[in-house]
Amino acid sequence: MSLIKWTEEDDGGIRLGLPSDLDLPMAQPLLDSLRAAVRASADVTVQAEGVERISAACIQALVVAARDAAGRGAAFAVATPSEILAEACEDLGLAAWLKQWSQA
Repeated sequence: MSLIKWTEEDDGGIRLGLPSDLDLPMAQPLLDSLRAAVRASADVTVQAEGVERISAACIQALVVAARDAAGRGAAFAVATPSEILAEACEDLGLAAWLKQWSQA
């Protein structure tokens, strides 16, 4: 059972709800879910307000998904990123990336 909640929206988009704990073992399942969502829809939103802990590997998975979506011409957004996610991106020098892909 995946801790990542996959929801198909009425408009055909996909919303992925992230769990509160995105530690290192969650990086591969997260990347797999993100890649599947980008392949399945031209509109992917990651719901991130509940993230309380995140590894650099999981942030890397989000960056890869955003790049993949852009390469496919798909929309990708991180909806309401938590303060923890924002701080982790800031620490890694990725604040501008998060701002580019965020929906507040």
